[in-house]
Amino acid sequence: MMFAQSRPVSPEWVKYFAIALICALVAIDGIGSVMADQVKTNVQQTEASDSADEPCLVIRSDSVAARLGGYYGIFAFLENHALPALLSDREIASFFGNLTETPADISQCLAMMLDHDLGGSSRHDGTLLDTGHKCRGSMPKIHKGRNIPDRTITKFIQIIGQQAELAGISEADIKAVAKVLEQKRAGVRNK
Repeated sequence: MMFAQSRPVSPEWVKYFAIALICALVAIDGIGSVMADQVKTNVQQTEASDSADEPCLVIRSDSVAARLGGYYGIFAFLENHALPALLSDREIASFFGNLTETPADISQCLAMMLDHDLGGSSRHDGTLLDTGHKCRGSMPKIHKGRNIPDRTITKFIQIIGQQAELAGISEADIKAVAKVLEQKRAGVRNK
């Protein structure tokens, strides 16, 4: 089992953690219970949702993306846990060489893809990042010419899973993420 070196807490990490926490609160408790001027209880809101006069403001989501904190939670996990572990593995790190995008660009695009595929609201592709990099949705096009062997993809998925376990993510959610990554295997392998 590989352990990532602990890093000192940086203001950037705290910002992403705070955003992920807010997203998680909204996803778990519903937007109505997060709003400062909300007075009704969940029972009252449920009863009110049956009336035509007043809509229910509670939004509940059981998606894996919501449990992981949405895009911001997934991105924070990738940046702070997965990416350092992936880059510390020589075999995987070698595939990050000679790229036009940075590992941070890749993390952002991967976070959007995972959020989308796990039931979140991120766009799957086409997003233009602040760096000017445009996220793409075609795995064969993204990995064309990289000749990534199957064992490296397996190792990539294992490292993500190990880091997720260390971060306290539930086994069911880790399996859901692994399933999404497995579905991308054919588009990545030996392209």
